[in-house]
Amino acid sequence: MPGHTQQTRCPRFTWSALALAVGMSLTSISTATAQMEVELTPFAGYYIASDLWSNSGAQVSLSDSFMWGGRLTLNPSRMYGVEFAYTRTGSDAVLDRLQAGQPRSNIGRLDIDNFDFNFLAYQNTANPHIRPFFLFGFGWASTHPKIDQGFVLPSGVQPQGHTQFNFNFSLGTRIEMSDRAALRLEGRWRVTDTNVTTDAGLWCDPWGYCYNYSSSWYDSGELIAGLSIRLK
Repeated sequence: MPGHTQQTRCPRFTWSALALAVGMSLTSISTATAQMEVELTPFAGYYIASDLWSNSGAQVSLSDSFMWGGRLTLNPSRMYGVEFAYTRTGSDAVLDRLQAGQPRSNIGRLDIDNFDFNFLAYQNTANPHIRPFFLFGFGWASTHPKIDQGFVLPSGVQPQGHTQFNFNFSLGTRIEMSDRAALRLEGRWRVTDTNVTTDAGLWCDPWGYCYNYSSSWYDSGELIAGLSIRLK
């Protein structure tokens, strides 16, 4: 009989332990889901451009300008998050010095649409409402160049836009102002692959001056302020 008693109790213990494990797992998943934050962040900022084209006598620089965009961020915990971001920038292209025959320094304009997938790592502080973060991301840039009429060849051919790989780094701070809103401040460094080597011709103006990319990697900076609105 002792052996029979042991056989009948063992299955009950096993099923009880299994039920407890399943219950704890479901509770853990439910808690993680409850902690998930979904944020929408419209933002604006200052775009810090650099030289884009060059030849033996002149550099073509992009002007610093206003920028704007938005981000959709998922924060599974207070320690990390992922997001998709869109950024719009637009700069005037300007010659740093005129060459023989060229009528003016303003060449045209370059607009850029950036699309990024970013990964965020937050740092908790003594103040729970302030969380500094580090961000790394990668994506692509869609360029839209336009040369002013005075710098277009008689055929009227404009340079074509391209889709180019880029990546970015950012340091910032998230400051909670309420349960559903937070101020997000950050400084970003972006690097775009021009996909053209420095000795490959890009564009020649009507006066016979041809320009190449200053570098096969184009660097730019971004100073950004946004308002994060928690959707969940």
